[in-house]
Amino acid sequence: MGKIETSAAKDAQLDSSRQLLEYQQRITHILESFTDGFFEVDKKWIVTYWNKEAEKLLHMSRNQVLGKNLWEVYQEAVPLKFYTEYHRALEENISVRFEEYFEPQDLWVEVSAYPSGAGLSVYFKDITARVKTRNILELEKKKYEDLFNFSPIPQWVYDFETLAFLQVNEAAVKHYGYSKAEFLSMTIKDIRMLEDIIVLDGIMASKVKVGQYSQSTVKHRKKNGDIIIVLVEGNSVTFEGRNARLVLAIDHTEKVKAEQDLQMVLNRYNIVSKATSDAIWDWDIKAGTVQWNKGIKGIFGHSDVGFDFKWWETNVHPEDLIQVQEQFNRLIQNKQNNQVVEYRFRCSDGTYKHVLDRSFIIYDAGGEAIRSIGSMQDISERIAHINAIEAQNKKLTEITWMQSHSLRAPLARTLGLTALIAMPDNTIEELKELSGMISDAVNELDIVVKDIIKKSS
Repeated sequence: MGKIETSAAKDAQLDSSRQLLEYQQRITHILESFTDGFFEVDKKWIVTYWNKEAEKLLHMSRNQVLGKNLWEVYQEAVPLKFYTEYHRALEENISVRFEEYFEPQDLWVEVSAYPSGAGLSVYFKDITARVKTRNILELEKKKYEDLFNFSPIPQWVYDFETLAFLQVNEAAVKHYGYSKAEFLSMTIKDIRMLEDIIVLDGIMASKVKVGQYSQSTVKHRKKNGDIIIVLVEGNSVTFEGRNARLVLAIDHTEKVKAEQDLQMVLNRYNIVSKATSDAIWDWDIKAGTVQWNKGIKGIFGHSDVGFDFKWWETNVHPEDLIQVQEQFNRLIQNKQNNQVVEYRFRCSDGTYKHVLDRSFIIYDAGGEAIRSIGSMQDISERIAHINAIEAQNKKLTEITWMQSHSLRAPLARTLGLTALIAMPDNTIEELKELSGMISDAVNELDIVVKDIIKKSS
């Protein structure tokens, strides 16, 4: 009977051992089929298990690590989270989860570790690609944040539904005078004029659409009360899960004021030109554009004026253009301001008028010529009068020369011959000869007198 019981006990023991082995084999099969790396250590950090994925990820076969102290095999991991977190899990009997970079394998891993009775069980997976992608996204995000924050142009993001400011850059804070906290407690209505707020909702409904770019010129109010004219450019963005608009606010106040001032100046030019009959011009040297008053039509007949410097050049008489250009270049080189030059300028009918061009050259802080303003006065009548006087003077000079040279010679001969005739001892033949000579001198004198009369007329 005792032998039967002993045999049954042995069979039961064998069956339990077989089941345990089968169980261990199943566990091993499961652990080896993991796509995650897995290993176990006991409480003395001796490695007791190392699966195939651990071999692959850490480039260490199980034969090289099993039965060895983990920290002796991986001394490079001691300064890292691996050491501190694994110890914390055992000491505090808690699960830990973390990410860490392991430089020897250029590997980012996500780790889950938990106490397992005899020691510590560790699961880890390769997240290198994910981390690199995340880092790239972070860099791109930072790049765009820097573009936003460090832009010299005021920018902000506002909620499309509530119109509340969600973010503003430093340029907006500096330009408008509100702190960032003040901006983020406001809506875009708070920087608009009262009369604009009434129609703002209508503008938002009709002109500002989700997903569409918009542009408009509006008035904004700074914290100090100053009113500025702003070109607002907006586009749709998603900001922290909200439908929002990214806005660039370009201050055009000075530009608008300059245009208004220029128009006022041109209006004054037009008034002055009515009194002076001058053609007044304003040349933006850098842009190459020229603004003309109405004198350009009144004097020269040009009604369709090209607004560039080339148009002026093509209408200066070709024989005068080089002289005018050289004089202007000399003034620029010597940093002189005032220019006075005469030249011929073509009218709309193709004829030319003489003009006196007076101008003033403006330089920037660096000494570069940026603008020239001047007036063209029609001096054609004065030039014609001067030419007439010069022609008359030329005639008088010729007459004077004729009187002093051509007239004096025959007159002197006539007087001399007359004196010879008066001598008492002249023979008849001599008197005839002298008479003929006097006749020739008188005829010569008559011709000279006729020439003088002709030139005088």
